[in-house]
Amino acid sequence: MRGARAVEAALIAIVRWPHLAAAPAVVAFLVAATQAAATLALVSALATALAIRHARGPAAHLPVLRVLYPVLVPVAVLAPVVALSVLGPIAGLGADGWALVLLATAAVTVLAEGARRVSSSPRPVRFAFVGDATAAGRLAEDLRRARVRTCVLVGRIGAAGETDAGGAVPAIGELGHLRHALTSERAALVVLGGGVARLDVFDELAESCLDLPIQLTELADFYEDVFGHVPTAEINAAWFAQLVEAGAHRPSPRAKRTLDLALAVLLGVVTLPLMAIVALLVRLDGGPAIFAQRRIGEAGRPFCLYKLRTMRVGSGDAAAWAQENDPRATRVGRVLRRWHVDELPQLWNVLLGEMSFVGPRPEQLEFVERLELALPFYRRRHLTRPGLTGWAQVRCGYAGSEVGAAWKLCNDLYYVKHRSLGLDLLVLAETAGLLVFRSTTGVEPQQTAWAGAWMPPEPEIVARAGALEAAAMELSRAGEGESGSGPVS
Repeated sequence: MRGARAVEAALIAIVRWPHLAAAPAVVAFLVAATQAAATLALVSALATALAIRHARGPAAHLPVLRVLYPVLVPVAVLAPVVALSVLGPIAGLGADGWALVLLATAAVTVLAEGARRVSSSPRPVRFAFVGDATAAGRLAEDLRRARVRTCVLVGRIGAAGETDAGGAVPAIGELGHLRHALTSERAALVVLGGGVARLDVFDELAESCLDLPIQLTELADFYEDVFGHVPTAEINAAWFAQLVEAGAHRPSPRAKRTLDLALAVLLGVVTLPLMAIVALLVRLDGGPAIFAQRRIGEAGRPFCLYKLRTMRVGSGDAAAWAQENDPRATRVGRVLRRWHVDELPQLWNVLLGEMSFVGPRPEQLEFVERLELALPFYRRRHLTRPGLTGWAQVRCGYAGSEVGAAWKLCNDLYYVKHRSLGLDLLVLAETAGLLVFRSTTGVEPQQTAWAGAWMPPEPEIVARAGALEAAAMELSRAGEGESGSGPVS
């Protein structure tokens, strides 16, 4: 655009030259041609650059953005231009012209993306899994259910001297013959799981495989790249060391807080009349309009979460898992829950700094106590502020049970590791898309082997919680007895 303006200024200067003063029509034509050429060049550059863009990284794991990503990028680029052109023409085009440019660019990118998917058929990456048969079976099942086409599991490599333990994934060799197994199966990637000593794998790679065109990755990293979640049954405390490594990405709390405040104020002003009308409808349905409940927030600190009441009075007093079609919901409440209007009062929690727009959803205290007994890493989801929406929320929907909470934990840990302002914007865009299409997406927890791998049966969880509570009461009584048996001064 600057180039077009410079050329235009040069042409105007030429017009003022005495020898060409008699030819203004020619110069006007050149000015118009220059503007048209600049506009065409901009459209062509955008179409060329954006046509080859497709959903990668986190966006590839979000169902709505995966489809709309070719349109989202040109809209994000050209929408500000359309808005600015309302104030005055830009490169000779007004707001209506730039709106047409936006639509044309979006159409070109969509068509180019469709042509790319049809014409391009990249070879899938062949990879071998090094680890035990159980983990290999889980991985093969998840690849099958997710219909992954970008990679192919060629087989499993066990520890040196290990006999074939059977299972869904065939054994293609043992660690002592790693080179032969990789070359015979033409594997380009080695995924390292549990059941085999890391040092033995590294020794074998250094001894016989450094000249091969292969790459090595951990199973957890593979799951993050391919599936968009963390296999909680496979990780240990070493996985969390990545959060404090020297080169680890550290998001800016100030930028996130600025985004939260700006969005909370904007949405609060825009939706305040809507909240007032809805609150009146809830009151007419009987009972208070606002429902307050204690939830667990950042660093395990409890806070009071506010919602528009969607359930019958008294039905929310006892801790119970919320479901998509909850029978406790009122007639008005079912509509509010379908469009998530009941979450609008949590803008106040965002303004207070108790919540963020994007983060793990806060759970009730009773559920947190039980889940911390069942899931070793559940407490780690409290490393960041809870959110109105989140990575797990847009991919999993309601938890509905302990197993569902374990599945959401797989996704919450992904967000904890990869959280950034860019990821927050992707989640917000996905949330808006889900509201428009009114659909919940994501893999069911029963379809993911990792979700419930460490989850004890629910009666066992309740028994553990009861035993701990009884032990605490016993210690309390013992303390009272000791304090009461001493001499009175």
